[in-house]
Amino acid sequence: MNKFNLLLLAAALAPLPAHATVNYSWSFTSSSCDNGSCSGVGSNSYGNAQTFDSNANTDISEVTVKAFSTTGDIDSSETKEQFQTANLKLYSGGLGATGQEDSTSSPYHAFDNNGGYSDSYEAPGGDVDAALFAFNQSTTLNSISIGWDNGAADISVMAYTGANGSMATPGDVTNKSFLDLLNSGWVFIGNYLNLDSPSNPTVAINAGNVSSSYWLVSAYTSCASGTCNASDSYYGNDYFKISGLGACVDDTTSKCNGGGNGGGNNGVPEPSSVLLLAGGFLGWRLNRYAKTELKAEDCLAA
Repeated sequence: MNKFNLLLLAAALAPLPAHATVNYSWSFTSSSCDNGSCSGVGSNSYGNAQTFDSNANTDISEVTVKAFSTTGDIDSSETKEQFQTANLKLYSGGLGATGQEDSTSSPYHAFDNNGGYSDSYEAPGGDVDAALFAFNQSTTLNSISIGWDNGAADISVMAYTGANGSMATPGDVTNKSFLDLLNSGWVFIGNYLNLDSPSNPTVAINAGNVSSSYWLVSAYTSCASGTCNASDSYYGNDYFKISGLGACVDDTTSKCNGGGNGGGNNGVPEPSSVLLLAGGFLGWRLNRYAKTELKAEDCLAA
């Protein structure tokens, strides 16, 4: 085998760079506030925010959280209620929110779908509290944990992908209803029912492995899926505090495969078309070289 063939063989067998998938988690406690500073959840102001570090404690894996609530009353149908800013707070059980029509007493300072303060009980899209998570990079969210509830909690999850419209500032959903979001680049990820702390505090989400920098986790509403069912029995009496998130991030494309359970290729190299092409070309070269050798031997024998 000549030198060229040896070099080609070495190139074909050399490992290619792996797709590096990294699993992150966030615990919403005071020790996880960015650089130990929890000033963002200490104020009593609507529209406040707090940034949290992940378990990796790197700037690229930070997440900033804001709270919103559909307290902008539009019409009597309760399907077009618009988001307004809410007050984000950090409690021992995790993150909670007080909307502009919420009572500040328990359980209304949790994420909920019942204002219980300035107006009557609303359904299906009114007084729904939501946490908007803005990540530093596109993230495949795969689990949500709660640290407190007032009975089993039901939640709805959405993500911004830019499909079916777009928003200039997806990190701010003010003056948008759930139905507006679905027409502005947001997609419905799923409803997840009966979370309970401590018996069932964590749920696997996002079986479709959607990746986004913006995620919206709210108390349950059928409006998140676009149906807005006024007689939905799941709506109401959902109160919870968000204690943690789990996610997978890939350095190239959405390779976090695992049905919403944090799977992935974990950095294992994958075959590529370049490697296969090089291997095929090497086989052709070796086959041609062998035929040339045989012809040379036939000529000598003659």
